[in-house]
Amino acid sequence: MRRDLAIILQMGLAFAFIFSAFNSQGLIEISVLRKMAELHPESGITENSGYYSLSIIYFSFTIFNLFVPPVVKKLRPKWSQAVGGLCYLFFELTFFHLNAMLLYFGSAVLGLGAALLWTGNGCYLVDFSRNGKLGRNSGILWAMLQSSLITGGVFLYYVLQNGDFVNSFKLVYTVFSVVTLLGIACIVFLPSYPPQYEQQLEDVIVDDTQPILSVRSEDDEPIQVFPTSRADTLEPVRDQIFHTFRLLSTQEMLMLSVTFMFTGIEMTFYTGVYTACISSTNALSSYSDFIIAYNAFAIGTSQILGGILNGPALRMFKLNRASCIIFGMIAHLVAFFLCFLVIPFDSTLHKTDMPTYAQPTLMMTLIISFLLGIADACWQTQLYVILGELYRDECIYAFAIYKFFQSLAACISFFYSAHLLLHWQLLILTICCFLSASFFLRIEYLIEVDNNRPILDDEEEVQA
Repeated sequence: MRRDLAIILQMGLAFAFIFSAFNSQGLIEISVLRKMAELHPESGITENSGYYSLSIIYFSFTIFNLFVPPVVKKLRPKWSQAVGGLCYLFFELTFFHLNAMLLYFGSAVLGLGAALLWTGNGCYLVDFSRNGKLGRNSGILWAMLQSSLITGGVFLYYVLQNGDFVNSFKLVYTVFSVVTLLGIACIVFLPSYPPQYEQQLEDVIVDDTQPILSVRSEDDEPIQVFPTSRADTLEPVRDQIFHTFRLLSTQEMLMLSVTFMFTGIEMTFYTGVYTACISSTNALSSYSDFIIAYNAFAIGTSQILGGILNGPALRMFKLNRASCIIFGMIAHLVAFFLCFLVIPFDSTLHKTDMPTYAQPTLMMTLIISFLLGIADACWQTQLYVILGELYRDECIYAFAIYKFFQSLAACISFFYSAHLLLHWQLLILTICCFLSASFFLRIEYLIEVDNNRPILDDEEEVQA
């Protein structure tokens, strides 16, 4: 196995560990905190503390995204991810001493950690991908990351079989903390510097501990030049922050920001709103809390399949980014339409028996989950690829802007989701989906025109 692929697999394993814990706790956080509010009112926890916690996470994530590029440059992408992972661990440890202020502080720390983790991850992925392999590597990483939904679903199913979340939440969060620690360990043992690649052969020619060039000084003394990374060139912090805003003001980034925001809105929908809706639908009450675990399996499976389709299979079938985005748009629109038919409109607000256009069934909810998952994978993986291609030398700033808009949209959508009926939310999602695809395809067209080649030949040049 080539070294760069082994590195990507190790990073994927790290993210699978970290997000097996975090995504699983996200599914149960609100219900656990509601019960804790009843049992321990002196802690300051209220029945809405789960929503407040999520809002703080995404708000701090949004703000810190604008200011982490200098930190990522200083720490380097590897150690930025490690520090980010420690912030996730700190948040999970706050549940062992439940207190409202500690919970909210931990949520803010997690927002900082998420900004470091995801910005560092995007830059690391670009640095360690050989020419023509960024699409494959992003697909592999995304598939491994989303396998966390399956492992988390299995764990939650096991807990439900032997009790409930509330009575065993300390054991549950102990497992979450240990698994997160394993993920951090995987990051720590990653190499800090990328190997150098011979571009035509696409293979490693040296490792990061060996000099790549030997020259002589004016005194005829040998000088060895070691591999460097773009992140090694440090600008003053103020200039780096200005650099972020300058990049944000470009035409391409402004158009991509629409797509960034859509990924935040649809992520909020499938990770929070949709599961809350099916849990509040009395026609599905016979499945109890198990329906959340079942849908976690469906989303996880489709995310893994989407990662594969947008990675190795993309080149195998000679598809381009435009094809993947169009497929993702269609999958999303079908999922939104099915939600409109089978999910009660007021299920976003409370338990309901409201009649629907079609009978809600477990199979229908699983189909919707599958479509939401595979569509999300299309958007996310192709954004990684296009950012890596357009902003390879500015990847730290580009990924920080990406996560800024994504988390900003998620923060806004979490707020309005608590007040709007489902059909209005689906209307917002549908309009944003069309706009997002339109701007992304416009960017793709401009890239193809700039390269003076037809849009359908996107992958052929890479394979040549």
